[in-house]
Amino acid sequence: MDIILIGSGNVATVLGRRSRDAGHRILQVYGRNQVTVRSLAANLDAVPVEKISELEKSVDLILIALRDEAVSSFIGDLGSSQAMLVHTAGALSIDLLKSASNAYGVLYPLQSLRKEIQTIPPITLLVDGNQPQTRGILREFGASIAETVLDASDEIRLNYHLAATLVNNFTNYLYILAASFCKEEKIMFSALQPLMEETVNRLRTISPSQSQTGPAWRNDLITLEKHRQVLKDFPAISKLYDLFTEEIQRFASSGQGEGKTSLGKV
Repeated sequence: MDIILIGSGNVATVLGRRSRDAGHRILQVYGRNQVTVRSLAANLDAVPVEKISELEKSVDLILIALRDEAVSSFIGDLGSSQAMLVHTAGALSIDLLKSASNAYGVLYPLQSLRKEIQTIPPITLLVDGNQPQTRGILREFGASIAETVLDASDEIRLNYHLAATLVNNFTNYLYILAASFCKEEKIMFSALQPLMEETVNRLRTISPSQSQTGPAWRNDLITLEKHRQVLKDFPAISKLYDLFTEEIQRFASSGQGEGKTSLGKV
């Protein structure tokens, strides 16, 4: 496919590299940051573009990989297009694109992507299209650049996006807090690396509820109190510690550790 890439950040860079490596042609790269646009365009053998009016008219796909809040503005500036339009956002509706093209859809990568990584991790793409033909074309394109392709409506994609936020963004913030605590207490955060890796690897064979351990799970009140004493000078961690402890204790006491979670809808 002949592609115009909109954006020059993490998602644009990785999907651009994957598309080029799969034999697709990136004709142009457009974005507000001309420094990163020129750099990415050079790496993809594409032409950097400064103005929307300079975008090629005859192209198969316009791949919009912008921050969520910038997509609507770009569509308004783009006007109508004969190309197939797709955005890469997990929480934006497919209908955001309907005013600009008769063929539009979504390619949302369910993966944490960084432009500087040399080895791109396996990618799952959540795909949608406004009509069956569009969906079929995007499935085929998605299969050429990603290891796994799944159909996903707006609702399903949003649910995946939320779940991804829990397991990736929230978890990483806990790593940030732990790293800060280790630095303050002059202990090695790197010593926790094997534990973190084992926690994730274990989930390949057992469920998260089966993997849960710790003093809150065991209701080890003496240890919990010792931890709270240590955390008196760490209010942000202390707040989360109490919240997680309370929820884990509630979950453990529900007797559902091996089955359904007690944290469902209310």
